[in-house]
Amino acid sequence: MTSILMRVAVIAAAVAVMAGPAGAYQCKTSPTQATATHAVKITAQGQSKKNWSAIVKSNLGLSWSVWTIAAGRSVTCNKLASGKWTCLASAKPCNYVVP
Repeated sequence: MTSILMRVAVIAAAVAVMAGPAGAYQCKTSPTQATATHAVKITAQGQSKKNWSAIVKSNLGLSWSVWTIAAGRSVTCNKLASGKWTCLASAKPCNYVVP
């Protein structure tokens, strides 16, 4: 019985260690949004993400401005009557927290 409890304790500790880094992000509760307009859709998408990063960096700092670790990322685009594309990037800024 003691050996079973020891095994369970070791497994639980290993799972806790492996799960640690996944919980190392702190995210804001409200999303930040940014737009961009360009004749080429993919360019408008990329620029809207860059604009999002710039806004977050100026408001929260560099460590919060990484698009790839933001929560709830989305980019929606619409074609304007002029033929250009306008895109809206929206995401909740996240920051890696060192335990």
